[in-house]
Amino acid sequence: MASKEEEYRQLFLTEALENFEELNRLFVELEKDLSSKKAITNIFRIVHTLKGNSMGMGYEKIADLAHTMEDVFGSIKNGEIPLDTELVNGLFRANDKLGGLINAITSGERVSYLGIKTKLSVYLKNAREENEGKTPEATKDESASEQVSEEEEDTGASEANIQFADVVQIPVKKMDDLLNMVGELVIERDRLIALFADEGKSTLELERIKRISSNLHYGIMNVRMVQMGFLFNKFHRILRDAAATEKKSVELILKGTEVEIDRNILKIISDSMVHLVRNAVGHGIESAEERRDSGKPPVASVTLDARLEKDSVVITISDDGKGIDKDKIKEKIVRQKMVTQEVADGLSDVDIIRYIFEPGFSSADKVTEISGRGVGMDVVKKAVESIGGQVLVDTEVGMGTSIHLVLPSSLALKGALLFEVEKQDYAIPLAYIDSVTYLTKDEIHQVGDSLMVDYQNKSVPIIFLKGLLDSQNSEDIDQEDLGSARLDLISHEDQLNVIITTHSGRYLGLVVDKLQRQKEIIEKNLPKPLDNSRLLSGTTILGSGNVCPVLDVASIMDILFQSTNKTVES
Repeated sequence: MASKEEEYRQLFLTEALENFEELNRLFVELEKDLSSKKAITNIFRIVHTLKGNSMGMGYEKIADLAHTMEDVFGSIKNGEIPLDTELVNGLFRANDKLGGLINAITSGERVSYLGIKTKLSVYLKNAREENEGKTPEATKDESASEQVSEEEEDTGASEANIQFADVVQIPVKKMDDLLNMVGELVIERDRLIALFADEGKSTLELERIKRISSNLHYGIMNVRMVQMGFLFNKFHRILRDAAATEKKSVELILKGTEVEIDRNILKIISDSMVHLVRNAVGHGIESAEERRDSGKPPVASVTLDARLEKDSVVITISDDGKGIDKDKIKEKIVRQKMVTQEVADGLSDVDIIRYIFEPGFSSADKVTEISGRGVGMDVVKKAVESIGGQVLVDTEVGMGTSIHLVLPSSLALKGALLFEVEKQDYAIPLAYIDSVTYLTKDEIHQVGDSLMVDYQNKSVPIIFLKGLLDSQNSEDIDQEDLGSARLDLISHEDQLNVIITTHSGRYLGLVVDKLQRQKEIIEKNLPKPLDNSRLLSGTTILGSGNVCPVLDVASIMDILFQSTNKTVES
């Protein structure tokens, strides 16, 4: 916690010193043209911001002086008092004191500012009275100003020293470019290690390079990390507006605000978060009458929670509303002809709930400003899955709903399992892998053309990945080629290498030719002509220099699920 407080202090100092320098520039501009509305407006805006930030950090002296300067420029802006050279000189001295107070945060130096604050207050009072046609009279403030010590009357010339903050602000694009270059360095490092190993040479000489490059990579990744509170705190207003629109009383509860995540991930999921919060208010939270009849508190709650799980950050958006009625979902998907009644009756509860993420689906009975249009949840799913995440839903009728976004903590580096299919290397991110196992033909059950296996007390479908890769350019998936036809070619003594993958509550076993090893990879976008592939999410470069496609498990499961439903319907 102490390190975070120091980080916030440094960020405040960086911005405050920038404000101080900008004020100096604007005062020089204003001195040249006392009628410059642009300079007056910008000075007012900066001192107002500095006042608020200082109050938030507990720097009361800075806030006090900035508040006085804000009052002066507010009156100037509104035409209540004239701006002349004497006042500009006083404001220069006030800004010097402001800079001294900012620098005193780190130096510990005592800076007196009450003298110039009092002078500005007296000037403002007298100018207002003159503007109203009154004769200014001596006040306690004027008497106090006459007693200002020589120390407080200094012109602030010693602020002429140039100060630098300990924080450098860097554009995000520069950080991304730097991270990409370090990624290339890591790829070249791994290539050298592989080259040494292939030639039978010791790789010990490269260990130091490996350690330094890894530290550099993780160091740059860490710079891009921000706390979840950075995003969560923006939802106080969003929730308030949604609740006001729906005429509901809802409070926001924040948890896990100190959990850190890649800034680029937050940027990608921010719109999805807005939709989920608005959706919780519009769909989830009941009316005041319904809550009273159910014995619930009159004020509902929406909770945003973040927690770390292995290499992932799990963001949960939960409400204490009415929950999702699975029977209602089933009825709607049949009525909207998304599936037949026969298929719907065979769906599990998890699969039924998944239909809320289908394009055009809405469980709302009527259209309102924030719900009922059938737009949004499919976009949430696509956004989360585009960065290798997944969406899980827990719901109980009458108790509420929790939607979990399982996200990678960073986009730059991810753990993956390498394997081979027909001598081509492939990778699957570890986030999608539940386990790796070996199966014999006798352990696999055939259901029609599909294959199933008993795994942890549930039936899990399995496919031969080679068949799926061979058919990726076809419009329809041949279930027989993925399962029964290939199983017939396997002897009872053969062991099959099976990767059990999981995504959004579903499981799928992938039969591969050869399992290799786990490795941290840097995933790149798909090059042409592979960029239209439905089965791949990207590529990575191995130490050998070979290109290794990365499987898109989420897309594969969606394709197979839709293909299975079509087969059942036909």
